[in-house]
Amino acid sequence: MDYKNIFNLMDQHFSKHKEDKRIPGVAYGLIKDGELIHANGFGETVIASGKCPERSSVFRIASMTKSFTAAAVLLLRDQGKLRLDDDITKYLPWTDSIGIPEFGHVITIRDLLTMNAGFPTDDPWGDRQESLEIESFDDLVSQGLRFTRAPRMGFEYSNLGYALLGRIITVTSGIDYLDFVATEIHQPLKMTASTFYQSKVSAENFVQGYAEFADGFTPEPLTVPGAFSAMGGLLSNIADLSTWVAGFQSAWKDPSHHPLQKWSLREMQEPQRHARTAAFTDPYTEQIKSVTTSYGYGLMVDDDSLLGRFVSHSGGYPGFGSHMRWHPESGWGIVALGNRTYAPMMPAASEALASIIRDHTSRKNHSESDVWFETASAMNMVESLLTKWDNDLADIWFEMNMDLDQPRDERAAAIAALTSGSASISRVPGSLSTTTPAHAKWQVSSDSGLIEIEMLMSPTKQPKIQTLKVAKALQ
Repeated sequence: MDYKNIFNLMDQHFSKHKEDKRIPGVAYGLIKDGELIHANGFGETVIASGKCPERSSVFRIASMTKSFTAAAVLLLRDQGKLRLDDDITKYLPWTDSIGIPEFGHVITIRDLLTMNAGFPTDDPWGDRQESLEIESFDDLVSQGLRFTRAPRMGFEYSNLGYALLGRIITVTSGIDYLDFVATEIHQPLKMTASTFYQSKVSAENFVQGYAEFADGFTPEPLTVPGAFSAMGGLLSNIADLSTWVAGFQSAWKDPSHHPLQKWSLREMQEPQRHARTAAFTDPYTEQIKSVTTSYGYGLMVDDDSLLGRFVSHSGGYPGFGSHMRWHPESGWGIVALGNRTYAPMMPAASEALASIIRDHTSRKNHSESDVWFETASAMNMVESLLTKWDNDLADIWFEMNMDLDQPRDERAAAIAALTSGSASISRVPGSLSTTTPAHAKWQVSSDSGLIEIEMLMSPTKQPKIQTLKVAKALQ
């Protein structure tokens, strides 16, 4: 594929976004199949410096830090040092006084990871707590916390919850959270620019964060790490973050270079807690679509009914805004960073990646290699039944529930009426879709028109058909 046109369009898109949103400096990078294939920047790293942001420019990434904290927790889980369903008081005894609502479930590590602990949303309060000393944080927590709901009763974004995870990482590893992330994650991945210490960023790569008030842009003061660093204290650049995104993209290949096991990388990207579902008209295709948003472990998961799954996380902080996003099916990803308070990088990156997926990629064509051998064999058998019903074949391939769910004579008659006695059935090339190896949905052409078939196999050692739907295909 010739990427030059895509690069030009993306450069125009982010240059315009920088101007429209009055962001002093913007940097972004495009990732394809684990490789940073293009990066560019616009504006200035420091106002009046004349220095344009680039792939090495270090921005604060704010809540994108949560993905590193979640990865650290799973790394400790895989080392056998904690369990996700452990009560947090096992590691933080002073949290037994926080005042869980009556009849509420104890808070587990998993609850903190998935924003399911019942704490109220704490933006922007949490964004100003990073430098809080550990002792002060522990004292604050031990005095009690407020809940909007009992634990496990719904998603609500919480910085406080990830600050608690930082404390758990320190306690279970025996190493300060900041050092654990640096030595166990950044170093193995050669993310040499990533740090929690803004004062240690070289002058060449330093990016100043700004807030805009009535009298113009005001530099945000440097901060030092503290109790809330685990929720938003990391600084990084396009080059390092592309490596981070590439690690998640490799979860279905061979992430042998990654400190996390491939199943843990996959687990982080799976929906763990539903956040919301929205339906709206796509402005480009004018099709009605739905997007279901869930929280994984330190990552958001958006299931778009038109474009497929996107995994992402945003960051917003005094002086900075950031977003990383990738589309597992196509291998495309994007990272976008800005140096203005809560710079809206998410909509810019989301729109950019969606346009690439929509206009420059094709959705995957499924084949019989994507399903079990038995599923593919059952597909052939079903097509045979459509041309001529055979009870002996049905006896071999139908699970015991099939005739209970719909009497066989009734099923056979319905199929005969649908096919109008067609002597031949032809599978429509490229029509197969599947959600699991046990599932198949495809179309066949017949004398009576297009027919859609959907089938689900049973979980037994020798799987058989447990669900079979046959209907006229919608034109």
